[in-house]
Amino acid sequence: MSTFIYLVLILSIPYFWYIRHSTGPKKGFSLLFSGIISISLFIRFNLVVFIALVILLSVLTHEKKLISDFSFLISFLILIYDSFSLLESSLVASFLPIMLVSGIFSLMMIGHWFLVDPTITRIGMKNIARSSMFIASLLCLLMIAGLISPEISSFYKNIILGLYISSAVLSLGSLKSLNETSYTGVMAATGLSYLSLLVSLGGTGTLILLP
Repeated sequence: MSTFIYLVLILSIPYFWYIRHSTGPKKGFSLLFSGIISISLFIRFNLVVFIALVILLSVLTHEKKLISDFSFLISFLILIYDSFSLLESSLVASFLPIMLVSGIFSLMMIGHWFLVDPTITRIGMKNIARSSMFIASLLCLLMIAGLISPEISSFYKNIILGLYISSAVLSLGSLKSLNETSYTGVMAATGLSYLSLLVSLGGTGTLILLP
């Protein structure tokens, strides 16, 4: 379970980068999100993770976009490299399911921040909702084709498929809510992202931990 949470936090870094560039939240959001990602140091405490997180936190001080982008990239690559020692070959198979959870978690984070600062643009939230729909749908297709965890029994496979379909539908609901111009539209999208996070956690957790 700790490894699962660790990977969810690591795979939130690309979404963190995208939110900063597409949505332009105030610095407080970057402090909050980078602080949450830094919890991974308590899960896997070693020098490599520490260095990667220091590089990630350095984006809070960079004025130039190029240097900031480079810091995001380097910290992410270091942490992904470190993750191979945890899951080895299964990291590739786990990447897409965990990416779904990280994306929905990031959507929930920026949705909450919009409620604090409603001046930010919604385009980043909409695109993350679209990507979550796409990943959840792709996972369903891969499972039906037997390309992901073919050894799982049909009973559990149907449960996981149901959870991923629910996640895709809830992400669609978030996207439709974000199209509403009112403040309550983002409130609804944030609430739906909570539900989507729960079902995606259930689907991904079962998929990874069951074998």
